[in-house]
Amino acid sequence: MLAFAATVVASAQTPSPTLSNSAGVIIVRQPDDAASLTGVDLFVRAGLDRQTLAQNGLAALTAQSILETPVTIGTSGTTLPLETAAAAMGGSVSFDVGGRSVRFYVEGGSGGSGALVAVFAQALGTPAFDATTLHAARLALGRKIAQTEQVPLLVGLEMLDRQFFTDANAGLPQDGTATSLAQFVSADVRGFYVRNYRRGGAVVSAVGAPAILASGILERLAGVLPAGSSSAIVAKVPALRGASREMIAHRDIGAPWMVAQFPAPAFGSKNFGAMLVLAELMNRGLAEAAQVPNVISRTISENAVGSIYNFDQRPANLVIYVDGGLGDASSTFSNTLAFVKVIDMVKLTGSFGEFKALAQGDYIANATRLSDRAMLAGEFAMDGGSADYLNGALAAIAAVTPADVQRVARTYLGNPVIALIVPREAGSQ
Repeated sequence: MLAFAATVVASAQTPSPTLSNSAGVIIVRQPDDAASLTGVDLFVRAGLDRQTLAQNGLAALTAQSILETPVTIGTSGTTLPLETAAAAMGGSVSFDVGGRSVRFYVEGGSGGSGALVAVFAQALGTPAFDATTLHAARLALGRKIAQTEQVPLLVGLEMLDRQFFTDANAGLPQDGTATSLAQFVSADVRGFYVRNYRRGGAVVSAVGAPAILASGILERLAGVLPAGSSSAIVAKVPALRGASREMIAHRDIGAPWMVAQFPAPAFGSKNFGAMLVLAELMNRGLAEAAQVPNVISRTISENAVGSIYNFDQRPANLVIYVDGGLGDASSTFSNTLAFVKVIDMVKLTGSFGEFKALAQGDYIANATRLSDRAMLAGEFAMDGGSADYLNGALAAIAAVTPADVQRVARTYLGNPVIALIVPREAGSQ
């Protein structure tokens, strides 16, 4: 069924998102007559690469402070923190800090999305950075950090990113740490906001009812940011050396996990489609190499073993992960790495069409939610190219040959950096 759906969609062109420019901000629109909700992304060049190494968490604290900023809603003059106000209006607002940008996402019913974007613009244009707001922001980030520490895959990704990105700032933990967040005062956060919350490089990407997208709310949001641009802070990280290239962390978990990271082609590369297909081949092979029991459902096994192709990161990378609790951890990890080592020698013949269909189907499935569609179009547009994230990717997958996949495997799946997250011993800290 998945392969059939992928083939049908791949054969029919979907209207590409449209691009315009307002006050130096790129605006991406994806009108959707069937959408009952409207989703709006705002990308601002205020991500991890705008922090120094001593400012770990400052980008996240600034963004969270905007969510905690009091805004006025309705005619009654009710004042609530932005995040609470959005919920009271039947919507939501959130953010994600990336290597280059911080991405805010606002979603609500199409009928009330104009008012929702307006209250977001209130907080964005006049954020509160007083001690009370910063305290609330630190508490919110502290809860996110604590949750991340309980997920082995996320712990492993943070460990690997610190070594993978040659710019050390881009490899810092997205939300900082409890210790780093405690050092910042109002002047630090305000200074980061003034330096980096600019129109230069900003993108507004929206999906929803055509009337809403044509109402001018996107242009008004773009105009909230002052003119100008910011510059990344370059800090080189020494390459991880040694034969093992392994990092180990201890956490309160029931079984060890292995997470490995490889370089990968960006989405504009000629190897983009081949890597999408290779990721599907790896998902199948990793499950077999890890000897996932047949009684485990596909959903559970995908959460326990698989691959993640981070083509939206700069530089792009491919991550594989395995839950050692699936069996004997030592043999599971060894079998997984052995499979990766020989994957370029696997003969892809009869079942190759299935992997291409799976790659198309998964790509489509990962671009169905409003938030996904807005994010992908914004990411593609931010790199100065087309915002068409769908048709080009499906065409690239359709053109992939077995030789392409084997060439990409030989090119990128070399000596990985490996993170092992193991159970903490009783009584240890």
